[in-house]
Amino acid sequence: MPPALQTAIDPDELASLKAQWGPLASRYHTLTVDEPFLTGQNQLLTSDGRRAEICYVMHRGNPAEEVLLHIKTFYPSGAYRLPTGGVQTGETVMATLSREIEEETGLIVGAGADQVCVERCLGIVVYDMAHRRAARTFSFATYHFLVAMPRDGVLAPRDAEEQIAGWRWRAADELTDVADYLEQVGKQAPDWADWGRYRSLSHRFVAAMLSRLP
Repeated sequence: MPPALQTAIDPDELASLKAQWGPLASRYHTLTVDEPFLTGQNQLLTSDGRRAEICYVMHRGNPAEEVLLHIKTFYPSGAYRLPTGGVQTGETVMATLSREIEEETGLIVGAGADQVCVERCLGIVVYDMAHRRAARTFSFATYHFLVAMPRDGVLAPRDAEEQIAGWRWRAADELTDVADYLEQVGKQAPDWADWGRYRSLSHRFVAAMLSRLP
């Protein structure tokens, strides 16, 4: 993969992902957002050279029964969500997946019995976000992967800067409830309204993809 990966959807990288994982489901959304989303503290989604993000959907044997959610110290109360991590410019999606899982959970991606197994790519959600105050449109994408936690794995974040405050396991069919909560989180925390609407889309996508698994 060339080192000059700069866009949310790089054609060569997308072709490589399809070669590895087969046809990829995709969804496209246009959002109108405002400060502090994308511009304020803790909501700088596209900052620091991030061109996209990965979302890992981690389970312990059966995703229908439980998938892993997390919450950070600065999130609104109860705003648990699927964990994500930024894909840096020049970094591949697959490299980001391994790095973020290790930083946030302490677990290593690999083929060993004590390692996280990447089972499939669930698909991609692509966004065009028109920002009222910044007077520009931000393009972004979330690449979703289903991963299995090792049987005796222990969640032990290695990067304190992630500020993970807790974990929660929820059944796959409860992800729509999670999305509903995120979508209305602005009622209790107005500055997080656009963030919540944005985050809800990924959860609805994952819920739909998991419902189609055999």
